[in-house]
Amino acid sequence: MSDESNKEPRKETGYLNAPDAIPMEDRPARPQTNILGPAWRLQFKVGDKKITLDLEDVMLIGRSADGEEQKSLSLDLGPHGAYQGGVSRQHAAITRHEGGLYVEDLGSTNGTRINGFQLTARRKYRLRDGDEVEFARLRTLIRFVRPSDDLSS
Repeated sequence: MSDESNKEPRKETGYLNAPDAIPMEDRPARPQTNILGPAWRLQFKVGDKKITLDLEDVMLIGRSADGEEQKSLSLDLGPHGAYQGGVSRQHAAITRHEGGLYVEDLGSTNGTRINGFQLTARRKYRLRDGDEVEFARLRTLIRFVRPSDDLSS
């Protein structure tokens, strides 16, 4: 007895680069969006962990190799299952421009998405408070933290 479904080779990658992926449109700032000053912070929720970063002009997101510390990364997703999730060593960059934050996929193997929409590599997309950003198959929730907000919440 043969199983027809076993004749096709399994695709191990391509989760985010599927041909039917919907590309991300340009996103202007929301009218109520605040200009993010230097005292603001950026919080990533990965699973049940929260990681808060001071804003920099360029923040590199990726993963370090096993046993290697990656000092050039602002956010090292290695300890959060990045290797298993397909995150590249230098996966994406978040940049600050005129008070807004923008994410750019750096040509990663498995891509980046915002709220389920596929990003075109090497193109900047505006981030908004509350966006779900997937670096390959690793989901994060992004929050903009005001200087007066409690970081533990």
